[in-house]
Parts: sequence; C-alpha cells; structure tokens
Amino acid sequence: MKKFSSEDVRLEAWSRGPLFVAPTELARANKSAMERHFLAEWNGDIEATMATMHPDQPWQRIPALGVNVNGTEAVREYYLSRFNIWPGPAMEYFDRVSIVDTCLYVEGVLRVTPKGEFGGVSTNATLLSAPAIIVVDFRDGLVAGETVYVDAASLNGQTFHEHTGRPTENEKSTA
Repeated sequence: MKKFSSEDVRLEAWSRGPLFVAPTELARANKSAMERHFLAEWNGDIEATMATMHPDQPWQRIPALGVNVNGTEAVREYYLSRFNIWPGPAMEYFDRVSIVDTCLYVEGVLRVTPKGEFGGVSTNATLLSAPAIIVVDFRDGLVAGETVYVDAASLNGQTFHEHTGRPTENEKSTA
C-alpha cells in the first residue's frame, strides 16, 4: 500500500474541480483537520485516525451499505475493519469540495475493491464504483462524524450479494 505524506493529502491535490474554502479562520482550520484525518486514515494508522476524531459520540454512516456506527469504540472498530477491507482513499479524486465553518462536502465517485465483509454484506472483491457525496461534520477542531451518501441504484448488483451469497434480483434479471 502506498504511504501518504502531508503533501499527498492536501485537498488541492485531490480536487479536479472547484475547491471552496469559506474565508474564515474556522473553515481553514477544518480544512487542516480534514487533511490530518486523511493522512492518518489513508495510512491505516488507527491511533492517529482516532486522534482526529471528536471524543464525544463520533459517528460513521454509509446508509446504502447499512453502516451506522456511533461512539468512540464503535468508530475505532469501523476504521480497523475498513483498513483491512479497503485500505487507502475511497475516491481517486474529488470532483468538488466545499469547506465551511461546520462541515466539509466532497462530491466524487467511490471507487474501491473491497475484500471480505463490510456493513454486514459480503463482497466479491471486484471494483465497486458509484457516485458519492461525503459530508464530514467538525466540532472543536476535530472530525465529529462522517456520512457517505452513495448512489444505491448504481451499487445494485455490482459487488454486493445477500448474506446467502445468491445474486441480487437485479443480477438475476440481467443474467
């Protein structure tokens, strides 16, 4: 796995479209906090990742994949699982980024090749690709939580199967 540096994770390096940072000290601080979080997360460093998370009830949510994790220990377990299932960035680049005093919005395409089980769903280790919007909330200079909205219709039948391992209804109809 690639080792990321502070320079590698700068939002300017990942944004191929508009990058808007509100002209406030707090928005600039949130940008720095996000870059520290990316550096830790993308390098698979659990202690550094958790150091970027607010200690009061952080969350991680990916509704389309059934992920709804709340609390420090649950978020820690989520990241440990994520580091094994799809290490590194979940997007190859960002189409658009906006950072304001309370949150960051990233628009792009989720592109991962997961292995194992994620969100209680088995994967078949092929490329998962779907439009996505990531919303990261900040509190006290730390990441309060992250919600990833993935186009569930794009995911249907790509890589995820029911717990039984049988094809989804969409896969049956296209076979």
